[in-house]
Amino acid sequence: MVLNSQDPSRPSNSAGVAFVLNKEMINISNIKWSVLIPGRAAALSLKWHNEKTINLLNIYALNTHSEHPHFWDIVRTKWQQERLGTLDMMMGDFNITEDPLDRAPSRPDNEQAVEALRNFRSDFNIQDTWQHAHPTMRLFTFNSNTNTMSRLDRIYTSVSHDNSISDWKAYLCPIPTDHNIVHVRFAPPGVLHIGKGRWTWPLSTLSDKTLLEKIKKLGITLQNEIGRSNTADTRTNAKNPQTLWESFKTNITEEAQHMAKNPPSENQSENKTTTKRHKSNIECT
Repeated sequence: MVLNSQDPSRPSNSAGVAFVLNKEMINISNIKWSVLIPGRAAALSLKWHNEKTINLLNIYALNTHSEHPHFWDIVRTKWQQERLGTLDMMMGDFNITEDPLDRAPSRPDNEQAVEALRNFRSDFNIQDTWQHAHPTMRLFTFNSNTNTMSRLDRIYTSVSHDNSISDWKAYLCPIPTDHNIVHVRFAPPGVLHIGKGRWTWPLSTLSDKTLLEKIKKLGITLQNEIGRSNTADTRTNAKNPQTLWESFKTNITEEAQHMAKNPPSENQSENKTTTKRHKSNIECT
């Protein structure tokens, strides 16, 4: 699910903000999407594990630094008018840096623009958490045409979430752009941990003749062993129908996992033949 806001003055150009939500992982039934400044600032409120509300603010700041104080005043006013509550995270392209360390070559940014951003952060009690965790480290997310670098793209978080933030990353975006992606993991304490879940058989293995033949042989062996061990004289704690059945399930699972990682050469040849057939059909058409 994509929620986006374009700049009305140039909707087809680069300006705009958006949230992308995975509906399989997030409950979208109670989300609140608020556009504070079209194409420049948008807020999203959603339920976190159906318990707490998380408020996010997405920013694409103006390129003209002298307009930043007015910009942040509007964002502050709109946030209050929408009654969005506590700000948990603010992220985006801020088009300025707060610390000369975040530019190469190092230099301070417009003082009024930096002060306006800091006043906004102070009002909402959010901080540059990555910089607090790495006070002497340099990280750049933007490369200009003049061979300068800067950390324009940042994620600010509420001070109350210090213990919930981890795994900071910045990496190249798969979509061609001159900005890098900034990534962080948010895991509030007390929330139930959800693991990877149980391993399931890939559907492709269910029709694999080689695997089915192996399972059939293992099944026949299991049947014979159960028959021999299911008497008072031969049954033991280590070898009985229950332990044999458990061993059988383990063996066929291992066979399926091995088959999924290493498909037989016959299947590979068949897939290559099918691919060639598809290509020849495309060429014919």
